[in-house]
Amino acid sequence: MGLFDKFKKKSKAEDYKTEDFKAEDYKAGNSKAEDCIDDVTFIRDIKHIQSGPWHQYDVLLAAQGYGWNYMISSADYMAAADLENISQVTSGFIDSEDTDITELYKKSNCKCSETEELKNEAASLSVAGISKTLKAPMKIVWFNQTQVLRLFTIVDDETLIKKYIETVIRRTFGTNDAMKLAKPIPKQ
Repeated sequence: MGLFDKFKKKSKAEDYKTEDFKAEDYKAGNSKAEDCIDDVTFIRDIKHIQSGPWHQYDVLLAAQGYGWNYMISSADYMAAADLENISQVTSGFIDSEDTDITELYKKSNCKCSETEELKNEAASLSVAGISKTLKAPMKIVWFNQTQVLRLFTIVDDETLIKKYIETVIRRTFGTNDAMKLAKPIPKQ
């Protein structure tokens, strides 16, 4: 049985011991305080595309664009806080195919910040492994000088992914604020 076969079943929030929290309940004021962070969300918009069992979530952040140093520190944070069995690390440029630097990453103490090939900026950086929180394969892609994150997973639950993204951005894995949604962005 391959890695993918292990995760073929549909993934739902109840599989991850998280509250079955619906965003519309929050907007209507029906959620419990412990389900939410008392702060405004970092997610401006999210697009969900499914291809077979895989789900791609493109996230537009409600924040200033991020840069290379943030990408490197975020990748290292995710590898330490949530991703295990890192199976792929890539970096790339817009006009070329991504370069697989997984072996170089592993030789550098499994830290992007210590990987020589990542000392120079690139257009994208991705890290793939198994999410300890979601118990599912996860690939996170950061795009330099943008407000966009891309996630690939087999999890078919947009609310659960929103909780995960908030936790990634806030770096709150292992805290009381892990896997909680924040308030919607106020209408202007």
